[in-house]
Amino acid sequence: MFWLVFVTALSSDPVVQTTGLLDATPETYQAPVVRPFEPPSDFGREQAQGDADMDLHRAPLTRPVDVGAYVGSYEVSPTDAEVAYDQGVAQAEIDTDRRMGPLDGRWRVVAADGAPLMSLALTDQGQGRRVEGAWRSLDAPPETPLSGPAGPVATVGGKLVVPVSGGELRLQPAGPGWTGEWVQDGRARPVTVSRID
Repeated sequence: MFWLVFVTALSSDPVVQTTGLLDATPETYQAPVVRPFEPPSDFGREQAQGDADMDLHRAPLTRPVDVGAYVGSYEVSPTDAEVAYDQGVAQAEIDTDRRMGPLDGRWRVVAADGAPLMSLALTDQGQGRRVEGAWRSLDAPPETPLSGPAGPVATVGGKLVVPVSGGELRLQPAGPGWTGEWVQDGRARPVTVSRID
């Protein structure tokens, strides 16, 4: 009997539950066009020049080893496959960062007097795609929300408008960051937005 109930549950269509609280990004995940590392079918079958006589594996340790025994090399040198994989991953990250829009990343919003107001984490995939993210207050009193969704970002009158719960940021580029104003409850405060490394 239990088996019949279990099989019926597996064969039925899954029910998708939505809360309706947030409007999710309509894009679905797609695999990247170029994967980080795809070696050719014969990769690693040939020894690199000069490596044919090299011992690629250390013998198992049977007693404590003095640091001086390593002669400046604490690890076995990476193989060609490991080096190529690391280079492929690093290059894929560089290529992805290059494609992203100017708002992508983590930002700190600071008032004119230098007091931190909030931090932002935005995803800007460039090419006119939707920019959105989240914010976290750095100066909120205990009874107010400390974080929430940010965006979607819109362009109004040459300025970028970032809706944030209870207000909006109106920004224009300024050097490596942004300047503008934080509008909340009908009151505008000048702000500077700089990237968090």
